Amino acid sequence: MFIAKVVTVTLLAGSFGALTSPPSGDAAAYEKQTQLEAKRVACMTERGLDYVASPEPRYTWQPGEQERLAGDLEALRAYRARYGFGVWSPNVYPKDKVVNPVQHENPNNKMLMSLSAGRLKKWRAADQSCFSQAVKEVLGKTVTSQEDYYDQLEAAVRKSLSVLDQDRQLVQLGKQFAACLGVSRTEPTALDGLSHTKIVRQASDVAKKAWKGELPKAPKGKSVIFRPNLKPAEARPYLDKEIQAALKDLECGKDFYPAYSSKAMEITSRVYQEFGREGAAQAIPSRIYHKLV
Repeated sequence: MFIAKVVTVTLLAGSFGALTSPPSGDAAAYEKQTQLEAKRVACMTERGLDYVASPEPRYTWQPGEQERLAGDLEALRAYRARYGFGVWSPNVYPKDKVVNPVQHENPNNKMLMSLSAGRLKKWRAADQSCFSQAVKEVLGKTVTSQEDYYDQLEAAVRKSLSVLDQDRQLVQLGKQFAACLGVSRTEPTALDGLSHTKIVRQASDVAKKAWKGELPKAPKGKSVIFRPNLKPAEARPYLDKEIQAALKDLECGKDFYPAYSSKAMEITSRVYQEFGREGAAQAIPSRIYHKLV
């Protein structure tokens, strides 16, 4: 289970061509993240508190992933024929790193688990303050907390992507895409991930039904999205239907995706890099989960 914010957390725009290498600017953005973490360590140390720098590992691209994010139909078709949109496939293929990548563990977790409630509250307050200070010093941005940082990032992505809804070519292709899908929304940014989102909602509903006890309440402005905990054989029928939906979506969007995705990729990457983060790696989750609220 995880919480999805009201944001278009995805990335990117421009033209990436074949995308044979990470988006230009990712290396510099990662360096900013490293600098930001170093500032946090120094700030926490000055306050007599422990903190281990924890920059996210550099993103490792899967074969064909960059091409897929840029709207390459062959790469999209190959992925969707096996994984659908990537919603049920983690259950069906638990050992497949394409859909179950190794998760980065924060080195501070063990220390935080050992703190009393009072000390933990003090630590978190100091960490938020140090994070805000580090963001100001490294990125030149004013934020009040980590949550505010992500709110601003997501708002910047949404605003930047909105220009695609004014692109005449994309608007026309969006109308054709929507007509094929049988949906009323025709804005390019609304169509991006629309079919994917339906599967995410379905999976969350399945997980809710299996949930034992009272369902967690979502904080204001957020939605709780549940990940189903089904065994491979149990999840397989759902994946089969997801694959059908994903391939139909691709057939309907065969003209839309090549024109839209590379631009969305470049736009979001630029925004993420501005905030000191690698952009393209977040593209799909970002654009999908902000639609759930």
